[in-house]
Amino acid sequence: MQLVLAIIQPAKLDSVKEALVKLGIQGMTVTGAKGFGRQKGRPLAFLGLLDMEGKPFTVDFLPKVRIEIVVNDDIVDAVVDTIVAAAKTGTVGDGKLFVIPVTRTVRIRTGEENEAALTIEEPATLSDSRKNK
Repeated sequence: MQLVLAIIQPAKLDSVKEALVKLGIQGMTVTGAKGFGRQKGRPLAFLGLLDMEGKPFTVDFLPKVRIEIVVNDDIVDAVVDTIVAAAKTGTVGDGKLFVIPVTRTVRIRTGEENEAALTIEEPATLSDSRKNK
């Protein structure tokens, strides 16, 4: 199992999500993030924001989106290729993607572990959840 962690531009989230759903991915965690790389922030003089010395104010951290998906080893390359294709604009700031080994996964509700915890199950209905109480 592998954790695919992608940091992308917020504007690309919908296209990445749609591409992953077409691939068969049925779950992911998405959080807001801030960061910088080669961009080193950007001057905001066009907004009229100046520092105490009259120089353009610089935003050191730019908004990004962090996507986390744990997948079986056999589809990790397809997931990576799909995210890269959907997130790429060809400009500085497109983001980064990391693949990190996962040694154990547990579905908390059922106790299933590893690949069984990643498999798709039938959607639970409201009446099913009431039966379990």
